[in-house]
Amino acid sequence: MQRWIPVAGVCLLTLGGCAAQHQAAPKTDTVSGADAQANWKQRQADFARMSAWRLQGKVGVQFQDQSASFNMSWLQNGNDGYEMNIKNPLTGSIVAYLKGSPGEVTLQTNGKTYQDASAERLLQGQLGVSLPLDGMKYWVRGVPAPDSPVQKVKLDAQGRPEMLQQSGWVVAYNGWQDNDWKALPEKINLSRAPDTKVKVIAKDWQTRY
Repeated sequence: MQRWIPVAGVCLLTLGGCAAQHQAAPKTDTVSGADAQANWKQRQADFARMSAWRLQGKVGVQFQDQSASFNMSWLQNGNDGYEMNIKNPLTGSIVAYLKGSPGEVTLQTNGKTYQDASAERLLQGQLGVSLPLDGMKYWVRGVPAPDSPVQKVKLDAQGRPEMLQQSGWVVAYNGWQDNDWKALPEKINLSRAPDTKVKVIAKDWQTRY
């Protein structure tokens, strides 16, 4: 994107100072066997206890007639606090820094600071990037958000989602770190009608319980 300019003095992301979070697993319509469904429920229960995680990877976004790609380092502390560095995919320099807390999101880019209650609205308005972070903090790990209904889930034999439909988004999983039912995703494709697509390639995962 033409508007991305490196931000000076942004924070380095580290895992620490995290409190455990407990969330109830949502009801879903699954297409799979009993063993896979049992693993799916256990996956959601286990991941709800995850107190912090960090994802480093690449993101591609298509929205209407615009497209963008960038590297991302996303630190999530519990369910409500996060920090994200958005980086130039060629130089690795930080072009934006996003920090979220309950009720407030701050974006630093182009030497300026912006605030909003909605991260999606802030990113769209200042960077032209549409990322549904409220849902993505769950979807990128291969679980549904616990606070909204799930329209459809299709599971693989290990009880991991092949496809998840929630909050107007369709999330498809095309790769995993290993074959275990607790494996974290490597390739995630998100789409929302009529013309928004997001592709996430996870290069490195770190988690804490």
